Amino acid sequence: MSEYAIEIEGLTKIYPPRLKAVDGLDLTVREGEIMALLGPNGAGKSSTIRILSTLSGFDSGRALVGGIDVDRDPEGVRHTIGVVAQKTGVDYFLTGRENMTLQGHLYRMKKADIRTRIEELARHFELEASLDQPVSTYSGGMTRKLDIATALIHRPRILFLDEPTLGLDIRSRKGLWSLIEDLNRNHGLTILLTTHYLEEADKLAHRVAIINNGRIRIVGSPEELKNSIHGDSVVVLFEEAGAQERDFAVLLKKQGIARETVFDGNHLHLYVEDGTASVPQIMAAAAAAGVQVQSLSLARPSLDDVFLKYTGSSMLDGGEEPQEKWWHQWAGKGGGNWKKWAAKWQESESTEETWQGNEWVDAQGRPKGNWGDDPQWQGNEWVDAEGRPRSDWSAAENKKRRGRSS
Repeated sequence: MSEYAIEIEGLTKIYPPRLKAVDGLDLTVREGEIMALLGPNGAGKSSTIRILSTLSGFDSGRALVGGIDVDRDPEGVRHTIGVVAQKTGVDYFLTGRENMTLQGHLYRMKKADIRTRIEELARHFELEASLDQPVSTYSGGMTRKLDIATALIHRPRILFLDEPTLGLDIRSRKGLWSLIEDLNRNHGLTILLTTHYLEEADKLAHRVAIINNGRIRIVGSPEELKNSIHGDSVVVLFEEAGAQERDFAVLLKKQGIARETVFDGNHLHLYVEDGTASVPQIMAAAAAAGVQVQSLSLARPSLDDVFLKYTGSSMLDGGEEPQEKWWHQWAGKGGGNWKKWAAKWQESESTEETWQGNEWVDAQGRPKGNWGDDPQWQGNEWVDAEGRPRSDWSAAENKKRRGRSS
């Protein structure tokens, strides 16, 4: 049996017309380890996870998951893995128990086994009190816990977590970190997670693979990666990084004050042997060169310094992807009258975009069925001006509308 749970060789994925989301990627993940793919939005993290979990094809290369070829036996791979996508896969209209039961049936588990497994997972993820409540009443952290629990219903060997804590507050994020560590340490799961949170990769991962533009730049433990940048990190902030400031960076390197220099916007990152001794030298050189320094900071090299060294850009500049409200996910996809759900949870979002129901619509969004132009027909049911469905109208209102529509 191979020591590797995941083996990737030369993996390439091209989106039309010529976008290489994954570009000759090579990576191995050992049995029983947590591997973090660290990179900014658009680096190729999610595309890699989708390929490994059989949700997307690829153009060239080879990928083995649990010793099974992703291309030749995708069904075998699916029985070996659990997948938690970046966007939640649970159904908000079902309870937590119903979501996990449905997932168990999809894997053709026996009913008694499903019931036993649900109780085990509910205890582990502290969902017992809310298990029979609709997911629409869950907090973001609870929903993510249920998402992971659902992915584990069939006892997979390998778990893929795509940005597992994206959008969560710091308390929920740290709580989820503890659960992920426990799944690995006490239950033996191999975990491949993607993240653009530096602290998350540093805290959870046995090894980190820095990915950018679809390629792995370097792999190692968090400490190994940080130690690869010897000495200290000094960050100098200028009002703007013009020609004079760039000449100053070259001067520091020529004088041997800085071993390496990297600009990131108007920040100059300097890598020096001894920060305490170098700071006075840097300030003296700046005064002599007539360069105005706004601020200066000294620290031990971080994963962001490693990322900056190998990619030329900082992870901290990326920001987070926008998150949709859950009821918007069904707009135009047959999910029901999402306006009433928005109103129910008192969201202040604009509801100008009208869901068009379970029918095809033309380029202007007009339904092809014989619905007419009545603005009170939304989401395959009649609604009033406040978005209330017909079931909530009084008998008089119903009679009035039936007369108008006949």
